[in-house]
Amino acid sequence: MDDQMIRQLLDRYFEGQTSLSEEQQLRRAFQQEDLPEDLHPFRPLFRYFEQERDAQLRPSFEQQLMQQIEDEPDSARTAALRSLPIQRWAVGIAAAVVLALGLFWLYQPAAFQQQEEVAAIDWSKYEVEDPKEAFKITQSALLQASQELNQGTKVAAEEFDTKFSKVGRYFN
Repeated sequence: MDDQMIRQLLDRYFEGQTSLSEEQQLRRAFQQEDLPEDLHPFRPLFRYFEQERDAQLRPSFEQQLMQQIEDEPDSARTAALRSLPIQRWAVGIAAAVVLALGLFWLYQPAAFQQQEEVAAIDWSKYEVEDPKEAFKITQSALLQASQELNQGTKVAAEEFDTKFSKVGRYFN
């Protein structure tokens, strides 16, 4: 796929106008090694999507979890909770907070390094600059929301009328 086609698909992707096959083409394009330098900032985004798509739990995970829950008797769970004094709870919570803060402090530089590696995406080219056009877009979005809400209230009113007409028969 040539560079110009990738840029056009990328623009359409950020505008939400690509099909699934076009998004697949973009993913394949960003896996290539001979990608132009100006498109490198987008590579981590598409790699992340690929990693998340492939991440799944084992099929037996839910069954194993439910089996462990069912195997533990209810009395053992409630007795364990009641037997712990308040000080043990406080120490446990404090230890969890200290551990969380320590992990945050330990991994904080790594998070900032990742942010430095990824170049900023220029979102300004997707913004509407003409106030009249922005007003038209906002007006059409609000009109659509209004129509959807009116349709919902109409359905609710009809449902309300049918239910109360059935209930009214019992009181007459």
